[in-house]
Amino acid sequence: MTTERHVEQFLLHALDKSEGSLSRFLDPGSIMGCVQHGDLNEQQRHPIVIIDKQEKDAIVSLLVARGYMSAKVQANGSAYLVKLTGNGLEHARELLRRSGSKIEREAYLHNVLVRWAYEHAPAGGSASLQGFAGDEHWWFAGTQVTWDEVFAAVHFLEAEGLLRVDQANGFARVQPTPLGTRFAHFKQTLRTFMMTQPSQASGVTNNFYDSNVVQGDAPGSNFATGENITQAVNHGVDADALASLVAQLREIAPTLELAQEDAEDLSRCLRCSALIRNPGTESRPGRCAVAARARTPRPEP
Repeated sequence: MTTERHVEQFLLHALDKSEGSLSRFLDPGSIMGCVQHGDLNEQQRHPIVIIDKQEKDAIVSLLVARGYMSAKVQANGSAYLVKLTGNGLEHARELLRRSGSKIEREAYLHNVLVRWAYEHAPAGGSASLQGFAGDEHWWFAGTQVTWDEVFAAVHFLEAEGLLRVDQANGFARVQPTPLGTRFAHFKQTLRTFMMTQPSQASGVTNNFYDSNVVQGDAPGSNFATGENITQAVNHGVDADALASLVAQLREIAPTLELAQEDAEDLSRCLRCSALIRNPGTESRPGRCAVAARARTPRPEP
């Protein structure tokens, strides 16, 4: 386990032993004893982790450097005591909150399991899920996850088409699908990634020579047959309302403090909105790509 994971555990146990006090000094050795022998949650106890003095000092030094703890040398000069700072108390309480949040624990596993499978599965093969228990990602906000949580996350990712799961030969083996592989290369969260994926069509229209066959529902569609057909289709966008919205967005855009890329995207969307309201305006190919993506329904992850 990395030092970062020990730091999170250390803070949780310091919070427990100090009872939230900013004036109570603690012996780092007693806190380390808790870190080595188990979590606060009795259902999430873990095997003994041996931490030597050098690593203990590294953990405390990191906490002091981040402003989460202060330390003082005892009178005999042979040892030191630590206590939580205001920032450390706030961070420890946030870790405690996150570690108890079902939504955040699930979201964490949904994001890390696909990437873990991608990193550990050989080309064309799969990885034993049992190996995940020995990985640092088994830990979340200072506590370890459970197998029930892992299996639930794996089943969700399988249903979403991100993982293939094989349980035929004993313990489950996992392999990223092509969609899962694309997500593994994606630098953002699973939710953001899924929002970029094209939606599935609810119906299919096939043209067989002189006949049209519509399979499934086609809400919001327009259907016509014959020759020399002229149609006016209203998709529910009121021109005046759209113009008002665009004007408001233009007015507040300078106050949004957007990153350069986001500001450019917003500017393109506003230009596209003007083109939609005035379809006769000449535009270059690809000008409305951002607006088209924004109007396309996205599946919820």
